Amino acid sequence: MECEICGTEIKGNPIRVTVEGTILDVCGKCAHYGKPQDKWTPVSRKIAPTERVIVSHRPKRDAFDKLEDEILPDYAQVIRKARESQGLTIEELASKMMEKATLIRKIEREELVPEDTVRKKLETTLNIKLTERVSSQDQRGSGFIRGTTLGDVAIIRKKVK
Repeated sequence: MECEICGTEIKGNPIRVTVEGTILDVCGKCAHYGKPQDKWTPVSRKIAPTERVIVSHRPKRDAFDKLEDEILPDYAQVIRKARESQGLTIEELASKMMEKATLIRKIEREELVPEDTVRKKLETTLNIKLTERVSSQDQRGSGFIRGTTLGDVAIIRKKVK
């Protein structure tokens, strides 16, 4: 029998080793290149069952439940008038707020609705109020409260027999 690494004739019994995941029969000189096969035992992939931990989740709240105030529909004009009344340019206002001037321009052009952090900065810097309190009755409408269903969105066609 020949050594599967060096190719020399093996005198006696070959040594079975694992070299990079492959089982080879090798001579005594090449045996140090791998792990001896007789010491290698496969690891069981079975995982011992563990106790299940039941995690109770709090009911998720709708993100709109937190919102009590709604941004004014004419927020851009309010911001522009307040900025001009203080004699500030867009760049000066942006540097006071530590925001980019392009962001302020887009907000004044109504291309962007200001996020809460930017809105708060605008309100404190310009001493204005950009939100108004909206009651839940105003948001829901006629008092008949119903969530959106699949039927409100999908067009349902009946199958013809």
